Order: sequence, then structure tokens, then C-alpha cells
Amino acid sequence: LAWGVCAWLAACAATPPPPDPPVEPKAETIWLIERGWHTDIGIEAGKAERALADIGKAFPGVRFLVFGFGERAYLLHRQHDSGDMLAALFPNPGAILVTALRDAPDAAFPPTDVVALPLSERQFRRLIAFIAASLTGGQDGGHRRIANGPYPGSAFYASTATYSFAFTCNTWTAEGLQTAGLPIRASGV
Repeated sequence: LAWGVCAWLAACAATPPPPDPPVEPKAETIWLIERGWHTDIGIEAGKAERALADIGKAFPGVRFLVFGFGERAYLLHRQHDSGDMLAALFPNPGAILVTALRDAPDAAFPPTDVVALPLSERQFRRLIAFIAASLTGGQDGGHRRIANGPYPGSAFYASTATYSFAFTCNTWTAEGLQTAGLPIRASGV
């Protein structure tokens, strides 16, 4: 009996570990854009899916949409002083700046400030859902546009997220990548 138990335990110990989950093919590309201390996420406009369709339609003929989170009052004011910067440290409503591009992000911004990241279809859908959930819905079922952006082809949209020193544009970007399933942690960013 002892030999039988030993043989059984040895067979269990030799059982190979379960296989790794299959690697999903990388079917989509997103772009991370650095603008000084600020970061944005770029996607192909035609792949905005239903969750962001109204935003894509607001910028007809563009090829790419870039999304960046920030403190609403700071983003909407054209002239900034130290009071604006100090106020942005405390919890305040957020906004998303959407920038429409006709050229790829690495052609519209300095190539050294742009990183292309391949995503699986599932990762991409998670990222789109994260961006859509970051936008406040309007009465018409679309997203609530609150102002024109600082340059042609851009607009500010109300955000569901609150901006503070503990949740900045970089935290939002990292959280989006984490939600998509990329190996990054948003905490502490």
C-alpha cells in the first residue's frame, strides 16, 4: 500500500502545470502621447465603436482621436496663474480634451513623444469602454460637449472622473491601460 501511495503521489507531482492562457493576437494599435507633463491616448477614429460614435461623428473626416484627461477649470481657462494650479491639487470636476487628427499621432506630434502600443481586440474594447465611462452622458444620449478646445479640431467633454493631485492625467492614462489589461498599475501614478 505504501508503494501505491508513493507511486500515486509521484504521478501527481509529475503532472505538468496547466497551459498558459492563449496569447491573443494583437489586432489594434493605440498611441500614448506625451505632451510635457501631460499624457493622452490616441485611437483610430473609425474604430471608436458605438461607445464613442457621437464623438467620432463630431469630427467628420478625421483619422485619429486623441483623449486627454484634466482638471476642468484649469483646462477651460486660457490664462493660468498660481491660483489655478493650486486649485487643481484639490478634488474638482474633470474634463476630457478630444483632439481630432488627420495624420497619425506620430506624424502630428514629435515622434519621440509618441509610443504605439499593439492591443488585442479584447484589450482595445476594454480601453474604449474605459474612455466612454470617463465621459459624462448628455441628454441626447451622446457625450456632453462643454466647450471648444484650444485649437481647431478639438473639444472639451465633461468627465465622470474627479481630478486631484492623487488622480491626474497620468493616473487616468495608466488606469486606462490597466483596465485594458496591460501590465501597468495606476496606483501611485
